[in-house]
Amino acid sequence: MRNYTIYLRSGPPPAFRMMNAYNMDSTAPPILFHAACRRKEKEFWETVKTHLTYKGYYDKFPTPRLLREAMDEYRSIHLEPPLDATGKPLPYPAMTSKADIIDREAIETIDAHALGAPRVLAYEDMYKLVKYLTGECNNDVERLRAIFRWIASQNLKQWHDEVSFNRDSAAYYLARIRAKKANHNQLLQRMCSLANIYCVKIRGYVKGVDYGLGQELTECDSTWTAVLVDGAWRLLDVYWATCHRVHSGDSSWELIDDGQSDVSSLASMSSTPRGRLNISKTEYAYNDYYFLTDPEQFIYSHFPVDEKWQLLARPITLEEAKKMALLKRNFFSIGMDIVSHPRYIIECDAGEEQVTFSTPQDVKVNYKYELYVESDSDSAEELHNMSLDRYVFLEKVTKENLLNVKMRFPAAGKFKLKILAKEQEERSFYYTVTYIIDVLAPMENCRPLPKNERGEWGPGLDTQELGLEPITHDTGEVPAEDGKAEVRFGLTKPVEFKHKLVTGDDKELPHSVLQRVENQEAIFNIRVPEEGEYAFNLYAKEEGQSGEFPNVCSYLLKCEEEPEDKASFPDVGGDKLGPTDAFRQFGMQNISIMPALMLAPITGEVTLQFKLSRPAVFIPELLLHNNDGNKTDFSEYTMWDIVNGVATFYITIPRVGMYSLAIRAKPTVQSENFTPIFHSIIDAIIPKKQCLPCPQQSIDWPSDCHVVKPLTGVLAARELIHFEIEFPRAYELVATSGNGSKLLKKNAQGIWEGEVLSGNEDSVVTISVRHSDVDDSHYILTYKVIERDEIVGERLRQLDRYKDAVRRAEAFRDAGKLPKNFDWSKLEDIDEEDLEELAPKEWNNHVCRQLARLLRDQKRSLVPPEENVDDVVADCSGDEEGGASELEEPEVVREADMDVEHVEGNLSTMADDDMSDSDDEEIRKLMERKRNLELERERLKDAKERRKELREHRKMALKQEVDTLEHEVSEMSTAIKPSRYKRPT
Repeated sequence: MRNYTIYLRSGPPPAFRMMNAYNMDSTAPPILFHAACRRKEKEFWETVKTHLTYKGYYDKFPTPRLLREAMDEYRSIHLEPPLDATGKPLPYPAMTSKADIIDREAIETIDAHALGAPRVLAYEDMYKLVKYLTGECNNDVERLRAIFRWIASQNLKQWHDEVSFNRDSAAYYLARIRAKKANHNQLLQRMCSLANIYCVKIRGYVKGVDYGLGQELTECDSTWTAVLVDGAWRLLDVYWATCHRVHSGDSSWELIDDGQSDVSSLASMSSTPRGRLNISKTEYAYNDYYFLTDPEQFIYSHFPVDEKWQLLARPITLEEAKKMALLKRNFFSIGMDIVSHPRYIIECDAGEEQVTFSTPQDVKVNYKYELYVESDSDSAEELHNMSLDRYVFLEKVTKENLLNVKMRFPAAGKFKLKILAKEQEERSFYYTVTYIIDVLAPMENCRPLPKNERGEWGPGLDTQELGLEPITHDTGEVPAEDGKAEVRFGLTKPVEFKHKLVTGDDKELPHSVLQRVENQEAIFNIRVPEEGEYAFNLYAKEEGQSGEFPNVCSYLLKCEEEPEDKASFPDVGGDKLGPTDAFRQFGMQNISIMPALMLAPITGEVTLQFKLSRPAVFIPELLLHNNDGNKTDFSEYTMWDIVNGVATFYITIPRVGMYSLAIRAKPTVQSENFTPIFHSIIDAIIPKKQCLPCPQQSIDWPSDCHVVKPLTGVLAARELIHFEIEFPRAYELVATSGNGSKLLKKNAQGIWEGEVLSGNEDSVVTISVRHSDVDDSHYILTYKVIERDEIVGERLRQLDRYKDAVRRAEAFRDAGKLPKNFDWSKLEDIDEEDLEELAPKEWNNHVCRQLARLLRDQKRSLVPPEENVDDVVADCSGDEEGGASELEEPEVVREADMDVEHVEGNLSTMADDDMSDSDDEEIRKLMERKRNLELERERLKDAKERRKELREHRKMALKQEVDTLEHEVSEMSTAIKPSRYKRPT
C-alpha cells in the first residue's frame, strides 16, 4: 500500500482547481507527494552534488561563469528529473537555457498582439482577457509571454478606485496593486492559472535599489514566480520587468571621481549631502531581462528561502550570497563576466588594485566609472581638501575582450567603485557592478593620472564608430621606451585628426607628436622629455565633416626611465607628415619605400619617389635641427630627377641629427609660387661616409635627364673630369669650364660622356643643353671648382664624423638603446680605398700627353675644318684698300702658342730619360709651326701701318690676354709638381 501526503489549500472555483494546483507558496510542497518521489528527489540532488564536487565546482567562490559551467556540466550527465506523484517535474535545474526556448520572431509577434489588446478587456472577467491574449499562441512559452508582456506594459498610475471594478477583472487587481494590497506576481499567477500554466510563488530576499553591500539578508518579504514551461521550471519577476526604482543617492557615500567631471574636492560634488534622507521614485519602463531569466544570473538579485528554487546545479549558500559582488541586470544583458574579484569587498593593502571583467565580443559598449569615499570615515576628513579625481584607470582590451579597472589611492579608508556601461544605441549609462575597496594603506608617491576627457582609456566604442582599428595598442597603456612611442590605427575611411600630449600637471607639450597617413594607416610618433606619465588625447572626425573634433581615444604613456634624447620633434610648420592636400591636387602618388618619419639607413642615403600624372618642377629643402634650436641648411645635399613619369629625390646625410625635409612643387617654371607637397622627418644616427654637396640643378631641370657622374657638386681644380649624363631627348650637351667648352658625345648606351679639364679654384663647370639644332643652349647643371686640398680636408673631416657616429651607435647598441629596426648589415668600414681616393694625383708623362691632346683638340675644334690657320691669319690682316678687317693676331695662333708653352712647361719638369722619341718629334713640329706663324706676322707689318692706332690698341689687349694665359700656365706647372697632403686641422 502506497503512502501519500495530501495538502489542501483554498483556491479558485472547482473548475480551475486542478489548473491552479501548483499556484502556491514555495514553502509548501506540491499537492501530492509519494514517499518514493521524495527518495528519488534526494538521490537526484546527491548525485548532482557529488559529480560537481568531484569536478571542483564547490572549491571556488561562485561567479556567473562558474555557475554557468556547472550548469553545462550538469546537463552533460543527463539525469532523469525528479517527479511528483502526478508525474509533474519537481524543482530541478532546466536542461536548456533561456536562449534555447525563445523564438525571437514569434515573441515579437506575441508582444505586438499583447500590447494591442483592447483596454476594455481589462474591465471584464479576467478569463476573457486571458483568452484574447493567448488566442494566437502555440505553446506555453508563448502563452506565458503574452500574459507577462501585457502585465508589464501597465502603468499603475492609470489604475485607481478598485471599488468600481469587477472583482474578477484585471483592472481590479491593478488598482489593488497600486494601493499596495496586492502585487504584480499575484496577478501573473492568477492569469497563468486561467491559461493552464503551472506556477509557484517564491519567497526570498532581493538585492534591490535599497540594498547596501554587505547588508544582512534578514527581511524575507519579497516574492517572485517560478513557472513550468517547456517541461522545466523557470524563473521570472514581472514586477521588476514592469518598473524600477530610481535612487537619489546614498548619504553615507560621497562621489569623488566620475572619470569626466572636474571634481576639485569632496565638498564640490557628492551623491547626497550629509544628513539628507535618501529619496527614490518609481519609473515605469519595460525590461525583458526578467522574463525566464537564467538562474545563474537571477541568483545575483533574487535569493529564495528554499535552496531548490535557485534552480542551480551548484546552489549557493546564504553567506556566499551576502559576499557576492553586486551585479546588476545590465551586467548580464550586455554579456559581461567577472574575471578577478567575485566578492563584493576588496582588501587593498598597498594602495593599488586592479579589477578585471570579460566583455562581449560582438556588442559595442562604452564604459565609465564612479568612485565614492565613505562620508563618515576618517579618510573622508583627511581627504576633504584634496583633489581626488583622476585616480582610476579604466581600459578596454579589445583583442582579449577584457575590461581593466586600475585604482590608486592616496589615503587609507573605504571606497566604493561603480562601473557603468552603455550600448551603442542607448542614450544613458547604467550601473553594472559595485565593489567596496577597503584600502589599508595608501600608495607611495601617489600622483593623479594625466587628464583624460573621456573617462575611458584606450580604444573604445567611439573609436570603432569612426572606423579606427588599433594596430599597435588595443589597451590603454603605451610604454615610451627611451621617451619614444608609436601608435598606429587602420583606416576604413578618410579621417581628420588633432591631438594633445598632456603631462600629469596638465601642461600641453608642443612639437611632441607627429602624425602621418601611409598605406591606409594613421601613424602617430610621440616623444616625451622626461620620466613620468602623459596623456595622449586623440581627436578625430570624418574628412570633410563640419563641427568640432571629439575625443575618440586616449592613451596613458609611461616613461620608466629618463630619456637619452630629450629633444622634441623638429618644427615642420605643423604636425602632419607625408603628402599634403596639394600633393593629391597635383595628382601624385607616393611610391616610396621609406616612411615620412624615417630612421636614415646606415648608408646615409635616402630616396623618395612620387609617381606623377602631369609635369611638375620641384625644390627640396633639407634642414638639420640643432640642439640649440637653430637650423642648418643642407639643401645642397639633395638632387632630383624625373624619369619615366617618376620623380626621384636623392638625399645624402652629412651629419648626425634630426632633419626636416620639405619638398615644394609647382606645375611649370612660369607658375608663380612653389607649394609644399610633402613633409618628412629623417633621424640620422650615422652619416654618409663620403659626403660632398650635390651639383646645383637649374629650376627648369628637364624630364628624363639623369646624372650618372660626377654626383658630387664640387670638383678639384685643374683636373680631368669625366662626365656621364643620361638624357636621350637632348640634341647636344656641352660642358663648359674655365679652359673652354667640350661637346659631350652620346655612346652606344645612349649616355652623353666626355672629359673636361676643370678650371681654377672659385670657378664653375656648367652643363648646357640644346633640344634641337634651332634652339639656344641653356645651362641645367653647375659644379663648383675648389682646390683639391679643400676637398681632401672635408673628406677627412667627414671620415672623422663617420667614425665618431659609428662608435656612438655601437655604444647605444650595446646598451640596448638603439632602434630595433636599425640595420647594421650595410655598415661601411674605412679601408685603404678611402685613403687612396684622398691621395694627390700623380702627374706623369702619360697624363701630360693626355692633357696636350685634350687641349689641342679642344682649341682646334673651334676652327672650321675647311679653313686652315694661314687663311685665318690672312683674313685678320685686312686688304690694302678696304682696311675694314681687324688687324689683331688670329685667336687660334695665340691659343696654339699658349698650348705649346703649357706643354713645354709641363714636360720641362720631367726627367730627360722619361721622354720618348714621339714626344720630341711632336714638340719639334709645334715649335716649327710657331716660328712660321711669327714670320707671317712680320710679313704683314707693312699692311698694318695704315691702321696703326687701331693695331696698337689691339696689341695692348692681346698682351693683357697673353699675360693672363701665361699666369694660368705657370699655376698649372706648379700643380703638376707632386706634393704631400696633410690632414687639415
